[in-house]
Order: sequence, then structure tokens, then C-alpha cells
Amino acid sequence: MKKYLILASLLLFIVDVAIAQKKVKNSAKSSITPNLELENSVFWEISGKGIKEPSYLFGTHHLYPPDSVKKNEFIKEKIRKSKTVIGEIALDNMMATSMAMMKVAIMQDTTLKDLLGEKKFNQVDEYLQTNMGMSAALFNKMRPMMLIQMISVKKISKELGLDENKMMSGDPSNSLDGYFQTYGKSLEKEIIGLETVELQANVLLKGSSLQRQAEMLMEVIEDKGSQSSESMKKLNKYYAEQNLNELAKFGLDDKNMKPEEYNSLLKNRNDAWMPQIYKLVQEKPVFIAVGALHLVGKDGLIYQLRKQGYTVKPLKTKI
Repeated sequence: MKKYLILASLLLFIVDVAIAQKKVKNSAKSSITPNLELENSVFWEISGKGIKEPSYLFGTHHLYPPDSVKKNEFIKEKIRKSKTVIGEIALDNMMATSMAMMKVAIMQDTTLKDLLGEKKFNQVDEYLQTNMGMSAALFNKMRPMMLIQMISVKKISKELGLDENKMMSGDPSNSLDGYFQTYGKSLEKEIIGLETVELQANVLLKGSSLQRQAEMLMEVIEDKGSQSSESMKKLNKYYAEQNLNELAKFGLDDKNMKPEEYNSLLKNRNDAWMPQIYKLVQEKPVFIAVGALHLVGKDGLIYQLRKQGYTVKPLKTKI
């Protein structure tokens, strides 16, 4: 049971629309070897290979309050020096983002009730009625992952003492990823995404089979809070300490995620982003903000940049 709860928590960590992940069968242990261990920092400077001005790479966490970062002049100065702010997706049109997510979220050939069976469907309905004032019938055609994300954000926000209304408001500035883009936009910086909303929606909502999503949903519903809270508290602790090595060991644990999930959620996306990143940092100084787990391991952005001859060094600052 615990592995599904941890994965549900990790799904809130990786992307800014609410997510994060884990690892492949020989990847979690093999990706964190001594030569791949990283200094304690989520903020990195990219230079070398003829770059005239450095670019910056920031590893984010969706359920980490951005208040202290908003006051951090060192980080804001680096954004001001950059020509472009880059995220996993561009968050300038939240309505379009929501519509794209909803389009992918609809199941064509089955229903939530068919996936769960009547007894479990009624259990989900009772939970939603009691805790969220909603009926499960509203989500009968939705992929279980949509419900998992919605329930988990509300539950974990409450358990960690975060402002639920802020976390669920859809205001980009209430997350680190969104804040960086909002601040960049206020400075009239170019805002771009490394992938489309449609692609990200497919990865996040179709990265696991419907049956696995149904199992995860029931684990989230049946969890009384202790396990999901413990998992997210660990993630928040490691993130606050900027301890990428512990984040990687915890988040890339192959007990929590299947190889295909690791490939879909992390490796394949990193590989698709890297050609864009190489081109962008050569052209101009940019500020890149993506989920922290995209930075780590042999498939991570830091290792791939270094492998190509770039100098990637940690920048020490409080978050």
C-alpha cells in the first residue's frame, strides 16, 4: 500500500501543475553514484563552451511555499539578468492549460465506476461527499489521476499547514514555477515552455495504466493521512535543505515507480529538453525552472550538461 501513497506524493513534486516521480529498476541506485552526487543546492549556474553570459537552472517543488523565494534578491537578480524565463510549460494562459488537461483527462471507453466496481466507487463517492462536498458522479468519465491530484493537493496542503485556497486557486504565482514566470513577465521577459501543455497532460495523465491509477486512487482514499503526510514531509525537508542527493534516493526509489513510469515522467522528457536547452544557453542568458528531480542522476539535466562540456556550479542561497 505504501508504494502507491509515495508515488501519489511524488506526482505532486515533479511538475508545476502538480507532480513528481521516481525511477527505473537499476536506475535509482545506479544513478546516485559518488561521481554523480551533487552539492546541496537547487540553484545552478551554467557557463563554459563559449557562452558569453551564464544561464541559470532552478529545481522547483510544487508544494513548497514560494514566499521566501519572492523576497530573495539574489535569485531575482539572476532573473533580471536573463533574457528568457523557461519552464516545463508556459503558464501564461491557465484557462488553455486547464482545457488541455481536461481534454486528455476524459476516458473514452470506460468509466471510473467500471474501473473500480460499485463498492469502491461508492467508497470514493462517500469520501468526496464528506471531504470535498462533491459527488463521484462528476468524475465518472475522468482518469483516476485527475482525482488523485485534486485529493492529494488538498489533503497534503492541509497536513503540511499550507494555504489550501492558494494551492488550489490556479494562480501561477502561488507555486515556485508559476512565480518565476509571473515575475519574468512583469519584467517583460520572454516566457517559453520546454514542452506543450498537451504533451505534459498526456505524460502525467497517461503515464500509468488506468488500472494502476485506480489502485493508487483507492490507496489515497483509504490513507488516513499518516503515510502520505510522512512522505511529503520528507520531500519538503530534503527540498528545504536543498539536498538533491536525498531527494534523488527517496524520489527515484525503484520500489515506488515502475521503469516505464520513470522513462515517461523523467528520462524521456529530459532527453527531449536537452537539445532545446543547449541551443538556448548558447544564444542568450536564460533562467530555467523545472522540477528538482529533473536535475539529478545520470539522466538528469546537470549531468547531461556537464557531459556536453558545460560548467554547472551550485549557487548558494536560502529558499
